[in-house]
Amino acid sequence: MEETASGDNCQNLCEKANEDVISELRDDILCYMLSFLPTKSAVATSILSTRWRNLWKSVIILDIYDDISGYHKNPFTYKERKMNFVNFMDRLFIHRNYPSILKFRLILALSYDFSCVNAWMSHLSRWISSSAIMGNVEELIFYINFPVRLPENLYCCEKLVTLKLHGHIRFDNLQSVSFPSLKALHLEHLRMLNNTAIKDLSVFFVPYDHSYRKKLTIDTPNLEFLKLVDFASEELSMQRADSLLQADLCFCYQTGVFNVGIEEYANMVVQFYRQISGVKTLSLSNFNIRTLLGAAVSKFPCFGNMPTFRNLIHLEVRVSDDYVWILPEILQCSSNLEVFVLILDEDAYGWNWCAPHSVPQCLSSCLQVIEYKVFQGESRETEMLEYFLSNALVLKKMTITHPHDLETLEVDVLKRLSTCPKGSDACQIVLIPEHKRSFEVASMRRASFFSESFNY
Repeated sequence: MEETASGDNCQNLCEKANEDVISELRDDILCYMLSFLPTKSAVATSILSTRWRNLWKSVIILDIYDDISGYHKNPFTYKERKMNFVNFMDRLFIHRNYPSILKFRLILALSYDFSCVNAWMSHLSRWISSSAIMGNVEELIFYINFPVRLPENLYCCEKLVTLKLHGHIRFDNLQSVSFPSLKALHLEHLRMLNNTAIKDLSVFFVPYDHSYRKKLTIDTPNLEFLKLVDFASEELSMQRADSLLQADLCFCYQTGVFNVGIEEYANMVVQFYRQISGVKTLSLSNFNIRTLLGAAVSKFPCFGNMPTFRNLIHLEVRVSDDYVWILPEILQCSSNLEVFVLILDEDAYGWNWCAPHSVPQCLSSCLQVIEYKVFQGESRETEMLEYFLSNALVLKKMTITHPHDLETLEVDVLKRLSTCPKGSDACQIVLIPEHKRSFEVASMRRASFFSESFNY
C-alpha cells in the first residue's frame, strides 16, 4: 500500500514538473518577457505551441538585426538571406496585432550589395513609415551602414523620447524637425551625403558619453549660414567653406570632460577659424573668447596663427568684463571690419580693460558702426569706449545700450564721451535705455512680419 502511494506521489511530482507553468501566464506578461528577446527569436517562439503562436504579434518592443554579414562570399546564399530578411520584415508589420510600438531598434549589417541600395531604401522607408511605428513610439535606434534617407515624418514624432542615429543617414532636403517630448538625442558617426543643397545649418552638440573621443566634420560646399553650439567635439573641422557667409559660434573647452588637453583643443579652434576665415558676418560667444584668452595667457603657439578674416564686415562678440582686454587682438584679425557689436555679459564687476599699444587696422581705416550692450557705468568701461572713439577714424555712429535704472548716469556719460578726443568728427553718440531698445527691436520685427505678410 505504501509502495502504491509512493508511486502515485512520484507520478504527481513528474506531472507537475512537466506542467507548462509559463504558458499559463497572462498574455501581457508573456509579451513583456518576449520584449527582452531579439525580434527574430521572439517570432521563433510561435512554433512552441498554439498558445505561443500569435504572442509575438503583440510585443511592443522590436529589436531587429540583419544577421547576413559574412554571406557575401557566396553570392547566392547572400542574396537568399537578404531576401529572407526583407520578407521577414514585411510579414512582421503585416501580421502585427498591436497598433503601436514602444521601442524600435534596427541594425543593418556592414556587408551589402551596392546594386540593392535603392531597393533597401524603398523597403526601409516603407517599414518605418508604417502607422504602427509612427503612433506612440518613444525610442528609435537606427544603425545603418549604407547611404539611406529616412522618411521625413520620422522627424516629427510627438511622443518620441529617445532618438539614436548611427551611420550613413542622409539629411539632405529635410524640411523640418519637431520632437516636443525628446529627452535624449544621440548622433554618432553620421555622414551627410549629397548635401550640396544645404545652405543653412544649425548644429547643437552636447556631451552625453565621455568614454570616447567625439569628432564633428562639416562638409557642405554650398553652406552659407552656420550656427554651431558644440560642447562635445574634441575634433572639429569645416571643409569646403568657400560659400560660407555667416557663422554663429559657441564652443569651449570642458575641463574634466574632454580627453584632450587645453593646448590641443585651442589649436583645433584656431584651425577651425582659419577654415571659415572667408565669412562676412561672425558671432562669437563668451565661451569662444575664453578659449582664445586661455591660449593667449598660456602663450600657446596657435594664438599667433589666428587668421585674418579678409571678408569680415560684421563682428558680434559676447564677452565678460574680465575678458575685454583681448578685444583689440580679435579686431586686429578683422582688417576690413565695418560693424562691431559688443555685448557685455550681465553682472559684470571685474573690469580688466587696458588700452593696447597698437591700434587695430580696422579702427583707423574702415570701422563705421559700434554697438555696445549693456553699459554698466564702470569707469574702466567708459575708458574702453573712449579708446574706440579716439582711434576709430571713420566711425559714423556709436550706440550704447544701458539698463533703464542707469538713466541718471546718461547725461554724465554722454557729456564725458562727447568731450573726449575723437578720431572722427562725424561720429554720432546715441545712448538708449535697454527697455526702449527692446521695444524698438520688437517693433522692427513686427513691421518686418507685416511687411512680409502684405507682400504675399
